[in-house]
Amino acid sequence: MPRLALLASLPLLVAAAPVLPGFNSAVSPPPAAPASVAAPAPNSANAAATTASPADTLPATPSTAADFLALAAQETAQHQAKPALRALGKAEVLLLSRSVPLYQTRQLDTSTPVRLIEQARQALRAADFPAAGSLIARAMPLVAPPAQAKP
Repeated sequence: MPRLALLASLPLLVAAAPVLPGFNSAVSPPPAAPASVAAPAPNSANAAATTASPADTLPATPSTAADFLALAAQETAQHQAKPALRALGKAEVLLLSRSVPLYQTRQLDTSTPVRLIEQARQALRAADFPAAGSLIARAMPLVAPPAQAKP
């Protein structure tokens, strides 16, 4: 009988839900834009931009440490310290995200690529772009995925 009593009171709770504290009754789809607000017609200046495919305008998304190091090398060559530091940081995070046995999680990773990335970050902070580029170039082959043998 208790179940029946709970089910019987359910319609009352649903009807009273908009007045309950914390209930957001404004959960509805946004209204459609009026017909008077339309997108501007393309003119000759932005016609070329609308015909280009998104693949032509967007760069490839880096996903591996080698990709981020290549991006950092490109930014370093253009003397862009902040984007290069971000790319080096992401490459370092990918290299440091590793599986280790239990109770060995506090051991520092002192592998050569990690040390080279840290040195490159220090060089970028000192605005020494040639040294940073050289360090990144030395780290790149160490993190590159192995080439697959052709059958």
